[in-house]
Amino acid sequence: MKHDNFLFISCFLFSLIIIHSSIQYSVADTGVISVDSNDVNYDISNGDIESIFLDPDLFELIISMNTQADGTLEITIPRDLLDAKFELSDDMFFILVDGFETDYIESESDLNSRTLVIPFFNGDSVIEIIGTHALNPFISNPEIKIPDWIKNNAGWWSTNLIEDSDFVSGIQYLIKEGIMTIPQTQSGQSTDQDIPSWIKNNAGWWADGLIEDSDFVSGIQYLITNGIMHV
Repeated sequence: MKHDNFLFISCFLFSLIIIHSSIQYSVADTGVISVDSNDVNYDISNGDIESIFLDPDLFELIISMNTQADGTLEITIPRDLLDAKFELSDDMFFILVDGFETDYIESESDLNSRTLVIPFFNGDSVIEIIGTHALNPFISNPEIKIPDWIKNNAGWWSTNLIEDSDFVSGIQYLIKEGIMTIPQTQSGQSTDQDIPSWIKNNAGWWADGLIEDSDFVSGIQYLITNGIMHV
């Protein structure tokens, strides 16, 4: 019951913002901004967009804007640029408007993009859209070389046919010998931390062809930077 009340109140407040904006003001700005070679379409009421840029390290899209009244931003985000996933399913984005968590509506979704409608108040200037996967323009696929047969090992590891220590030592050997190459990654201080389950899941999905080489490599880089693997 409390959950239903929360949804009702959120929808009610969201509706009030839209109604208030449409009655009192009619300022709108529509356009397209290229972010790391991906077109981001937007439509903002009672404001205008100054800039949109991606922070790949924090998996977030940052929008700077000028606002003249309460309004909404409708933004279409290419999945290749930023996405929010839990395992293989779409997950919720985390939205901050001037540092405060804000509810939003996902109006459209397809294989290539997701469209969000985000309310804001007069005077708000920054919207942060935080996901789980982001394009990293500093990692290019030519820097990644992985022999196809490693997918078999990754698949066996994901189903516990290979021990964690055996898989890690095997990857260490391949990288040191130049059989497998990844982007330069700084090693972290040695730790006894367990391998996070998401890395093993990624290995299984990669072995099945469900995610890209770069997604699998990001897990290996995590192991290196957190001192679980040394190369």
